[in-house]
Amino acid sequence: PLVLASRRAAMLRLLAVGATAAATAAAAYALARRRVARPRVALVASTARQKLLAVAAATGCTVVGCKVPSLVAEQPTGLDETMRGAKNRLSQALATDEAAGADLAVAIESGLLRALSGDEETWVDVAVVIVRDLATGGEAMATSAGVQFPTAAVGEWAEAGAEGTVGEVLSENTGCDKHDPHAALTCARFPRAALLEQAVRVASATLYRSRVALPG
Repeated sequence: PLVLASRRAAMLRLLAVGATAAATAAAAYALARRRVARPRVALVASTARQKLLAVAAATGCTVVGCKVPSLVAEQPTGLDETMRGAKNRLSQALATDEAAGADLAVAIESGLLRALSGDEETWVDVAVVIVRDLATGGEAMATSAGVQFPTAAVGEWAEAGAEGTVGEVLSENTGCDKHDPHAALTCARFPRAALLEQAVRVASATLYRSRVALPG
């Protein structure tokens, strides 16, 4: 009986130690999970509502906007100027205090591209999106789907001295949102935020393509 009691006591001590170890491991795991699950933060080089909505929807991050200039014309024309505006926004956003707590930085600049077929001009609005991973320094760029802007509105903007944006001209003529004429021009099917969201998703997928097993 003494031997059995001794064995039983030893067994109980082992069970108690095991339970303590399991509880400690569970607590450590829960803490690690909380650390891993810290919400990611995306710094957006703008305070424009459409841009903030697009980045939040595309990345799932908590977004922080900062107001920085593009250092290009208010209405960029051509892909080069539009790209330059996005890059300028990104570099200035990275120099702000908000960048210290961010995981990603996103810069967006919209501009008008001109196509000429014979004597007929066509103007298409696109956005250049740049996404940078602040941990690795990796960076990728994409453009939004283009939306054709009325040539007459572009001509009116140019004749008025090319000041402001073509979106402001469209707003004066039609009553649409000057920051989102895309919605009015596409019968509300493709608002600007949706177009920008897709472009951010494309840039992000390009940035992180090495983490995805691609077919072939």
